[in-house]
Amino acid sequence: MAKLLAFLFFIGGAVRVWFDWQETISLADPFRFAPIGQVWFNIHRESLLIIQPVVERYISVWLWEAIISKIFLAPFAPVMFGLALLFWLLAKWKARRA
Repeated sequence: MAKLLAFLFFIGGAVRVWFDWQETISLADPFRFAPIGQVWFNIHRESLLIIQPVVERYISVWLWEAIISKIFLAPFAPVMFGLALLFWLLAKWKARRA
């Protein structure tokens, strides 16, 4: 299961790098990774607009301001590659223990 998740995160990161590269070419800008919040907004903006009031009202205001808003500013593709590496290492560790 960890290998499958690693593979899916890697594919997701690679696809996002391709989209970021295509956007860079079309705008003639230097290459940059899209933030997580922007990717979520492009995919499904209504759910992104709902999540902030829900977190602030039912969980905590500081959680949104201190943690979640910072996560949304992180670049999407490197985070996906990092998660792929994490799950791949987890799969290797589990295989070694077995």
